[in-house]
Amino acid sequence: MRTFPECYGCLLRQAVSAMNYGGVDQRTQIDTIKEVLHTLEKADDSLTPSNHAGQTNRVIRERVGIDDLYHEIKQESHILAEGYLEDLIDLSNGGSDKLEQGLKISAAGNIIDVVHVNDYDLWKEVITTVNQELQGGGVEAFRQRIAESPYLLYLADNVGETIFDRVFIETLDIPVIYAVKGGPILNDATLEDALAAGIDQLAEIVETGSRSPGTILNQCSEEFQQLFEKSNLVLSKGQANYETLDDKGDKIFFLLRVKCPVLSREINSPLDTLVLKQGASLK
Repeated sequence: MRTFPECYGCLLRQAVSAMNYGGVDQRTQIDTIKEVLHTLEKADDSLTPSNHAGQTNRVIRERVGIDDLYHEIKQESHILAEGYLEDLIDLSNGGSDKLEQGLKISAAGNIIDVVHVNDYDLWKEVITTVNQELQGGGVEAFRQRIAESPYLLYLADNVGETIFDRVFIETLDIPVIYAVKGGPILNDATLEDALAAGIDQLAEIVETGSRSPGTILNQCSEEFQQLFEKSNLVLSKGQANYETLDDKGDKIFFLLRVKCPVLSREINSPLDTLVLKQGASLK
């Protein structure tokens, strides 16, 4: 997905939020934002918003000298989500369609997002989400691919959401490879976060090797690129993964909650809807 005019405002808000989360003083924030603006001025607008976010967050890390500005809020998100683990398991067991219920629960965790942040009651949002219809027309195609595939490559999104992913993975009758970032970027899940969520008890965990939002394949390790290439079923969580993989074919299923007006227009789905959308065939 290319970068639209609205994306630049979002990138700047994200930069300010990152420094606020990290407790950066105002003078340093102003100097850093000027450098971020200069970076965006030179940016190739044919690239995805996630490409630009990777660049601007690198500028911020180097300028302020803090490697993980979101460390504290990630811990809070994990503790919040973990507190609902047993309730999520009960909710998963209560669905009439095991696969669809699991997908909804996994997507419900997508509300935990520091980029499109709003005040919310997590459990209320979970119930509201699970009671929605899953839009995008991808459920039956995903069900068929699950039955035909040797394993599922599962692209993680945010910390806290990892707990929701754990509940879903536990219901699957297929081996899962769970891919996380190669280092801290925004509130995205890393190896440390996946281990804290207990994902290693249910799936193999791999790192993409990248420290940009989404999955920008040419920034990933050679090992991960090979894994992605040979995988014939990929579940992609969240907007940044959609932004960076929307042209990679029909083996990918995008699972997300629509929180951005630009994305809403791009996939023709209203804000706040729950979507499972299969990627377009490259044939």
